[in-house]
Amino acid sequence: MTVDMDARLKEAVRRRDLVADNVKRIEGRLEAARQSLADAEKECRDRNIDPDKIDEHLTRLETRYAELVEALERDVEAAEQAINPYLKEINP
Repeated sequence: MTVDMDARLKEAVRRRDLVADNVKRIEGRLEAARQSLADAEKECRDRNIDPDKIDEHLTRLETRYAELVEALERDVEAAEQAINPYLKEINP
């Protein structure tokens, strides 16, 4: 019975050590994530963007991007129409 208890003790100690190692690894990842978050928040603040309002800022940027793409499409279409008569002369 002592042999069984010794084996159980060794297994429990092995599992405890594994848990401790996993906790250290998780703590390291947590610290890295916190540092990454702090870096990202600092970068936002450096660009005069409130990190707590990043969603609003992204929405404004997406809206502006869509407006610019639409304007480009209109300009390209107008340019295509403007040169269309000349293309007919080149390619009868």
